[in-house]
Amino acid sequence: MKRKEPIKGELRPKAIIFDMDGTLVSSLPVIFHCENEISRKYLQTSLTLEDVISKFGPPAHTIIRDMTRNLSDEVQSRAVADYYECYRTHVSSRGLVFPGVTNLLRKIKVSGRRLALFTGVEKNMMEYTLNPFKLVDFFRVRITADDIQKSKPDPEGINLALSRINASAKESMYIGDSPSDIIAGKRAGVLTGAALWSPENRGDPTTEHPDYEFRSVQQLSDFLFPRKKSSEEPYFGSRWTEEK
Repeated sequence: MKRKEPIKGELRPKAIIFDMDGTLVSSLPVIFHCENEISRKYLQTSLTLEDVISKFGPPAHTIIRDMTRNLSDEVQSRAVADYYECYRTHVSSRGLVFPGVTNLLRKIKVSGRRLALFTGVEKNMMEYTLNPFKLVDFFRVRITADDIQKSKPDPEGINLALSRINASAKESMYIGDSPSDIIAGKRAGVLTGAALWSPENRGDPTTEHPDYEFRSVQQLSDFLFPRKKSSEEPYFGSRWTEEK
């Protein structure tokens, strides 16, 4: 593979849509803790990190109900409520915003670019996650699992976000850390950016050939706001590479 420099004069996207978990915020530690709390309380068993990661995808209430599917509906509902309370209580201490994210969101907003969020979690989980870190107000539009019928990799959520921020797909970018994020972005016709700064193993987004690969938040910032000289190596992705 041979790296290429960014195309001179290339237009940067006017609208940015972010995924949340694993892209803006590291939530795996709190998810791992709370799913184990539920599993120990209701099933008398502990989960490994691999167990928890394997459940990624559906909203939290679906995951917890599936975990407790052999119990009564009443008990399942109690388990879901307990999970929500555990997450709300512990997210501020066990979760974290990836370094540089808050400053980048502020910079994007001040620049006049449109900012939206599309996450596969429910609205209450989105609020529990963003509010302690004061991130929620950066986004003009926030799309959650409660707003859509089909989850990622279906493009419904991205299309809805584009509609609500009045942006065309060709001038927009979706940034996420999982293969389903990249697939959804491609199906929506937006530029796709792989957030490779996350240590959370939600799958390798580069397997779906994103337009851009960002190994740090700073590289994403440099892409959106080009500097004369970057302190890091140039970002690269399938868009700028060619096979020998």
